[in-house]
Amino acid sequence: MSSPPDSAGTSRSLGRAAFFGLAAGMLLGGAGLLVLGVRGLLSPPSCAGLSKNECDMLTEAVLHIGRVQTICGGALIALALSLYVLLRPYLGPRPAEPPKP
Repeated sequence: MSSPPDSAGTSRSLGRAAFFGLAAGMLLGGAGLLVLGVRGLLSPPSCAGLSKNECDMLTEAVLHIGRVQTICGGALIALALSLYVLLRPYLGPRPAEPPKP
């Protein structure tokens, strides 16, 4: 018969999977925000059918939102990478215990 599964190993692998899922979500979300922010900063909005004041307000709003999205996207990416660096020693396999006599 096989021995029952090790509950410590199962919880450790569950924690590792949860961490990698969280880190991947933060990286993808940060990259998405970064792309949207850079696109908002570099591409001017279409002002067809708008007055000069409306166009200026739209342009200023798009630039401000682009800056905020760029900063938040970069912060999410930096946070995910720093969590990976900080938790890397705890996510590896445990050293093998010597057999008991």
